[in-house]
Amino acid sequence: MTILVVNAGSSTLKFATFERAAGALKLRFKDQVEGTGDDALQALFVRLAQKGIEVGQLTGAGHRIVHGGTEFSQPVIVDDTIEAKLNALRPLAPLHQPYGLDALRAMRERAPNVPQVACFDTAFHATQPEIATRFPLPRSYFERGYRRYGFHGLNYEHVVRALPLETGQPLPRRLLIAHLGNGASLCAVLDGRSIATSMGYSTLDGLVMGTRPGALDPGLILAIMKDDRLSPEQMEQVLYKESGLLALSGLTSDVRSLLESPMPEARAAIEAYCYWAARQAASLIAAMGGIDAMVFTGGVGENAEPVRARVINHLSWIKAFSMHIVLANEELIIAQHTSALLT
Repeated sequence: MTILVVNAGSSTLKFATFERAAGALKLRFKDQVEGTGDDALQALFVRLAQKGIEVGQLTGAGHRIVHGGTEFSQPVIVDDTIEAKLNALRPLAPLHQPYGLDALRAMRERAPNVPQVACFDTAFHATQPEIATRFPLPRSYFERGYRRYGFHGLNYEHVVRALPLETGQPLPRRLLIAHLGNGASLCAVLDGRSIATSMGYSTLDGLVMGTRPGALDPGLILAIMKDDRLSPEQMEQVLYKESGLLALSGLTSDVRSLLESPMPEARAAIEAYCYWAARQAASLIAAMGGIDAMVFTGGVGENAEPVRARVINHLSWIKAFSMHIVLANEELIIAQHTSALLT
């Protein structure tokens, strides 16, 4: 069994292959190619061929799809009907969804006999109760899909599976997971299930991020659009590409560079990043009724000790809880889902 995992982003296409041996999935290799679209897919096929892997001989391919909407709360084998439904969800995540779906379409065309499995970043959060997902707007909006979804769910699911294996202990009942990177979010996991998360309808909400602002007063957005006469597309550019750490520092969105910089603006940006992570964490701890353990994951969460220390220091008023680091591994969880569906 050889499974290909495809994670198509806005600037790179990441991929990995797994083989089943002795009842377990083992990573064979992982790589990435720059770019998007057909050129990136063609480069992927070349890399696979160099490793002796023919696309048509794959057991299956698993794809990271950012948004599953309200219908898709589990991984699914994609046929024409499913693909049409997924394409209808493009407006829910217009800056993320197209890349994954375009790669899925290209793979189905290149290898029509290889099963393609869609795995959703929103699916892990489908267990959230309505009180956590409904905005205080007329119910008709909620029924039309305007609700809190949450993201980074594939890695949150990986952390929930991996933590007991790493500690040799049962999963803590009240677990707070901090996925910190250029994109960042928190998830409150109670008895192994997501009950609240910092991201909402879009990937803009919650924590300060690399180029995204996190939680904002919606009145502020309306005022800026009116005062500066910005179109929705122009405002979208500000919110997704020109805010967050980049805006606070005026220097860069890269946490490592900001930590190394002597500039006061860099220090202020890092302080804001940590302050809002801790402030949002306290909200999710309230949703769980306390905390037993916290996990840091993601590029910043795993590697930036000063960030972890600042966040924990902001939460020092809480009674003792254990702290862990779990390396992000969306590829493995996608491979596991794909293998399970195909066998």
